[in-house]
Amino acid sequence: MSLHVRLAALAACLVCLSAVPVQPARANEALAPVLQQAVPTIEVRDLQTLIKEKAFFFLLDVRQPEEFAQGHIEGAVLMPLGGLPDSYQRIPKGVKLVVYCRSGHRSAKAVSFLRDHGYDKAVSLSGGYTAWSGAQ
Repeated sequence: MSLHVRLAALAACLVCLSAVPVQPARANEALAPVLQQAVPTIEVRDLQTLIKEKAFFFLLDVRQPEEFAQGHIEGAVLMPLGGLPDSYQRIPKGVKLVVYCRSGHRSAKAVSFLRDHGYDKAVSLSGGYTAWSGAQ
């Protein structure tokens, strides 16, 4: 097939494709509500109550070490999200597990992963450390 014929075929394909209506990609908008619905959360005021009442729970920070160093919730254990698949077995099972990050996106991923691996009491802190520090 000559170059001229291939170019003509390519041009015809492009014309056909341009006639197909395409919706703009809204992956982040579509994914955010799904994550919020699929992953159980805890509000800052409820975490404050757990701490005040000295309830037994495990507090997991899945941010990066530099974020943790800038500020964290007292008693939190740092386990960055990227390393979670290799280290999650160190987290006790059967206890309430509160997971947080900066805003709630990474902790939602962590909670989803942990629940898939038998941590049925894992919840994500709604609004993350940003919400926590804003309420203090």
